[in-house]
Amino acid sequence: MRNKTGRYNHKKFRLASIFSGSRRGEDETEWFLLEADVTGGDGIVSRNSRGRQFKWRSWSIRILAVACLCVSVPLLARWAHDEVFYSNDEFVLKSLEFRTNGMLSAENLARVANVSTGANLMEVDLKAIRDRIEKLAIVEEAIVNRELPDKLRVDVKERTPVAWISCPPRGIRPGDENRGFLIDGEGVIFRCLGVNKMLEELPIIEAFRMDEPEEGGVLSAEGADSALQLLASSVDLSGFEGMNIHSIHLRTEWSIECKYRNGINVTYARHEVERGLKSLRSILARSTDFGAPLASINLAAKENIAVTFANSPDPASIQSFATPVKSEVQQPVDQKQKHLQSILKGG
Repeated sequence: MRNKTGRYNHKKFRLASIFSGSRRGEDETEWFLLEADVTGGDGIVSRNSRGRQFKWRSWSIRILAVACLCVSVPLLARWAHDEVFYSNDEFVLKSLEFRTNGMLSAENLARVANVSTGANLMEVDLKAIRDRIEKLAIVEEAIVNRELPDKLRVDVKERTPVAWISCPPRGIRPGDENRGFLIDGEGVIFRCLGVNKMLEELPIIEAFRMDEPEEGGVLSAEGADSALQLLASSVDLSGFEGMNIHSIHLRTEWSIECKYRNGINVTYARHEVERGLKSLRSILARSTDFGAPLASINLAAKENIAVTFANSPDPASIQSFATPVKSEVQQPVDQKQKHLQSILKGG
């Protein structure tokens, strides 16, 4: 039997009930199921079984509808995205902007990046461009961005050179565009792309024993780390006239020799650069009391530091690229002794 006093009419709203909840209020239709043989023979179908079949069909339709939505919505979104960005003439690349803090030109960067105007801006592979530019040893970092609707901007941070590398046995000369190498504060080696005034004034790190330099590699020479430490710490001497480093020579296992622009030669213990700089500041602060300019200071010793004096050198004799400093006082040197000294120094 069926009680028809409720508001719910199953036959009338069967289609709507597929997507509606199965929960009913207390005042809705109540069903009284009586088991009976309605099919005849051996087949007995109750109203409970018909209800379960209907509920299974309704859930199947729901699941199918949801699956269709899950497939069609991403496809429609992808189609709309392609139509807006890839098939739109407004996103054609018309402007390339390369900005750098160093010597690389926009023409060189465009050639390395392998990108030109006329391409679809949305199809440009930003990561590939960045990787190609960062393969240059002189480049520390590259940032590539799209600027809609038609501009590509590339910001390049180049390595800051702190010194030239010199190795006479390997034919590496400072200031040479073909065989000249620069080094940054982290010891990374890269080639010189062109000599300018700023590069001419850079100090020189000279070594007679070193591996063949490799672009993008780290300088492999005994004492190179101490030389870089000395370059980084020598800014504290800016208050003393002429105390800019001209060249650093890596000659022995225990010391490094530094030549300053004012002609002073200073010897530092390799592993005690900071102590040597502290002693040097103290000596320079009292140098006016000595009555003569300093010629050399041996700071490798902790006590009884040896200091020599000389006449002031000719400023014109201190040129770029480690031009030797000529003193006004010339001491006679035996030719055999001079030849021996040259061999010992690697000349």
